[in-house]
Amino acid sequence: MQRVAVLFFAIFAIPALAGVQAQAQSGVQPGEPPASLQVIIPGEEFMPAAVRAKQTDDFDNPAFPFVQGGEAAWGKIEGAAGKACKDCHGAAPDQRLKAAVAGYPKFSHAAGSVIALPARINLCRENALRAPALPMDSDPMMAMTAYLRWVARGLPAAADAKGPAEEVLDKGKQLYFKKIGLLQYSCANCHNQNFGQKFGGETLSQGHAVAYPVFSVGEKRMISLHERFRMCNRLARAEPQAEGSPDYVALELYLNWRSKGLPITAPGVRP
Repeated sequence: MQRVAVLFFAIFAIPALAGVQAQAQSGVQPGEPPASLQVIIPGEEFMPAAVRAKQTDDFDNPAFPFVQGGEAAWGKIEGAAGKACKDCHGAAPDQRLKAAVAGYPKFSHAAGSVIALPARINLCRENALRAPALPMDSDPMMAMTAYLRWVARGLPAAADAKGPAEEVLDKGKQLYFKKIGLLQYSCANCHNQNFGQKFGGETLSQGHAVAYPVFSVGEKRMISLHERFRMCNRLARAEPQAEGSPDYVALELYLNWRSKGLPITAPGVRP
């Protein structure tokens, strides 16, 4: 299996070391150094200039209609309680809520476990609004997630991996370095060891999740972070998991911890 994986990467990975050296100039030192990364570089630095330009211009960013949809939903009365999100949190999210968004996944006493932002949205819907939960992969969920991540834009990723979340963080780290699938590849093989190299037509980034959810130009649709995990699983010829699965939440927590110091840039645009 190892020989198959090496051959696979040899075919599709082409060095781009000059680009890595240039990108390292705009990186930051890790707050808590992850294994083998001396500097952390935002994913945008690995994107073509045209894609980066789309992301930074809200008028041109193809994800922005979802942000606007989420903003509209924030003020919409739903459920048996006759309330909207704004009735609890204000007409626009305040600094406290923005900081909370930047810290997901986190331990929830209401859920009794570490949860990601979509699960927090559904807890609010079910308990405060008394409205039905949104399907994890639905456009309304993507819109609300994109909106909340957008209002937190510019804040640093701030995962709290202490207390009840510590065990989940350890699990996420193990998953990140675990070789999976027919090709026996791990997240670390691409994003720690080979970032800056070409994989097919794309340049491998360091795998930081601060831009998610993102609009995929190639797919012509919005993609959540957990959908990105599913796509990577398929590339490794491994079985994908469901959105919101415990493994994916653990992996997201580790990625957020690993990205400390990088600002949130959501919603992102990717090739």
